[in-house]
Order: sequence, then C-alpha cells, then structure tokens
Amino acid sequence: MQCKRQSVGIYAIAISLTLSCFFGLPKLNARDINFVPAALAKTGKPSSVTPASQTKNARREENVKPEKESPTKIKVENQDELSQWTSPKSKDLEKGSSILPKKPGTTANTTKEEEYVKLLSMDHSPTDLKALGESIVKIRKQVTDHPQDPFLRFKLGTHLYLVGDLEGAAGELSNSININPSSASARAQLGKVLELGGKHMDALQQFRRAVEISPNSPEVHFLFGESLMHGGNVQEAVNEYRRSIALQPSADALAGLSEGLFASGDIHGALEASRHAVSLDSTLARAQVALTNALLKSGDKISALRTARQSMLLSPNSPDSHLALGRCLFATGDQSTAVEEFKQAVALDPLNPSARNDLGYALYGRGEIVPAVTEFRLALRLNPRFVEARNNLEVAIHRLYSGK
Repeated sequence: MQCKRQSVGIYAIAISLTLSCFFGLPKLNARDINFVPAALAKTGKPSSVTPASQTKNARREENVKPEKESPTKIKVENQDELSQWTSPKSKDLEKGSSILPKKPGTTANTTKEEEYVKLLSMDHSPTDLKALGESIVKIRKQVTDHPQDPFLRFKLGTHLYLVGDLEGAAGELSNSININPSSASARAQLGKVLELGGKHMDALQQFRRAVEISPNSPEVHFLFGESLMHGGNVQEAVNEYRRSIALQPSADALAGLSEGLFASGDIHGALEASRHAVSLDSTLARAQVALTNALLKSGDKISALRTARQSMLLSPNSPDSHLALGRCLFATGDQSTAVEEFKQAVALDPLNPSARNDLGYALYGRGEIVPAVTEFRLALRLNPRFVEARNNLEVAIHRLYSGK
C-alpha cells in the first residue's frame, strides 16, 4: 500500500507540474521577443507569475482585459494640432529646422510657442487652408472656454495669420501679450504681422522687445532680420541674421543673410552663405534662389540656370523662383522665355516691385518701350525707394521721347 501511495503521489506531482507548464507558464515564441509584456508596458514593472491554483480565474480576467483596453480606444493627449493641416510638402520644407529642445527655465507654453514661430516660413496649399479653417473653429471654442489662456490666444493668432487675416491675428496676438507680457515668441509673431500690415515702426518696437526678453532665441533674431530687410535696413538685417546663425545655423537664416549681403554688394559673402544654406537644406527653394542670384552676379550663368530650374521644381508657385529663372534666361539670351517667366511672377504676386521692374527691363530689351515704362512706374509706386526702377524709368522715358 505504501508503494502504491508513493506512486500515486509521484503521478499527482507529475500531473501538477505538467498542468503548471501548460497553463501557468506559456511557451515563449521567438517572434514575441520584440514585444513588451502588457503588465510591463502599463506599470513599468515585470509581471508576476500566476500560481497554478489561480490560473483558471486569471484566464477569465485575461479574456476581459483586451476588450477593455483595446488599442483603438487609447486617447492620445496633447496631440500636436499642426500635424492635422501641415502638408507633406510643408514638412519637407521644414527639414533642417527641427523643434528646439526645451531649455532650462522655459515653460511648456514657451516651448510650444517656439514651435509655432517656425510656421511663419512655411508654404501652404489650398488643402492646408481648408484644414486651417477647421482648426480655427476648434481653437475659437477653446478660447471661449479659457479666455485667459495666453497660449490659446497665441495659437489662434498664428492660425489667423496663416489664412491671411492680419487684423484678426494682430488682435489675438495682442491679447496673448496682454495676458503674458514676457512672451518673446508672441511679440515676434505680432511684429511679423504688423510688418506685413505696413506698420513698420510698431513692428520694430515688438521685435526689439522680443530680443530683450529672449536674446538667445534664433527664431526671434531671424524674424527681426526679416522685418529689417523688408524695411530696407539691410545692414541691421545682416547683423540679426548673423546672430540667429551663431545661436543655431538654419537654411532660412543663411538664405536671408545671403540676400542681405547681395543687397549690400558683397557677392562673395552672398555666394558662401547661399551655398551653406543649400548644404543644410537642398529642398529650400529660397536658398536655391539666393544661390542663383549670387551665381548669376558672379558671372557663372550655366550654374545659375541650373539652380534656378531646381528652385522652380521645388516651388513652382513662388514668384521668386520665376524671377530667378527669368533673369537667367535673359542673361543667356532667351529674352522671349524670360518675359514669360516675369509675367508669371507678376501674375503670382502683382504687388511685387522687383517682378514689375524685371518685366519692364525685359520688355525694354525687346523694344517694347511703352509697356516697359508702365511696369517701371508700377514698381516705383509699390516701392518709392526702388533706385533701380527709377533709373530704368528715366532711361526708358528718354528713349521714348527722343525716338532713339
């Protein structure tokens, strides 16, 4: 009887171990190695082994858990709304200007504002504008629920700027600054909007205050440089571009520096800056245009024509790309095609004085004096300080009335 009892005991132990192996410790497949266990993913701690006596109840609970915690029901919080309307093309153009890491002493809103500042140099298609309109409706509701949130005001102002509502954008950005006067990003954004609205002195005031608040922000210095360049303060703009590059080199700032150096007559410096910009981001049409202008001015017409065509491929709806290509075509003797490129630039941006002047110059070269005079006059109306257009107008009028 003792032997039989021992045998029965041994068999019972063997059966218990077998059941434990099958139900308590499931076999690990090779394909499971790359996956994190559910318990470890949720708690950050290894899951404990379930005793064999509790296996049945554990299996019942496991059958319920996946249904309760289905991945499709997981809510992602703080999703970046920019991804809802930023087009693939816009994301490509952002290449080379990654989001800055959070700096010591900055708040979460400050970091988010810096991300939104980067949107100022992005291109947007009609599809983007439709999505932007939907975002504006949603953000307005958030502002209604939280009217004293400065970042919501800032975000609404940025979106309004991107759809072309400069007055609405200025109002919301001003509200954001009234709530949080120490926001350098909001002041820089407001400065950009005011500059586009023709309020140059007000824009400079906002930019100078932004630089005082955040002297180590490359975006603030870059936008300040853009405003100065737009207002004709070339040397100050060059200085701001250099400060931005010293803090964090970017293709946009280098392209702006190239444009400033080109305007001041430093062609060698413009060539170096534009080449550096293209090396950082070869998909930035502005950098390709800056390189085209510098190459053409230095006498390298073939290379200039190549980079001009590259800028056209990158941004076919950019008036600057058409202007660059038109200048190269005119320089290589293809005046008829150059005129068509200049006309396309004017059609895309009728208020661009450079486009008007270049079109007038090409028409003058083909002997069409009266249309050329009209374009030179329009260029001067748009920019009364445009010395080149004034000189061209005088020459064209002299030829028109002298009959030569």
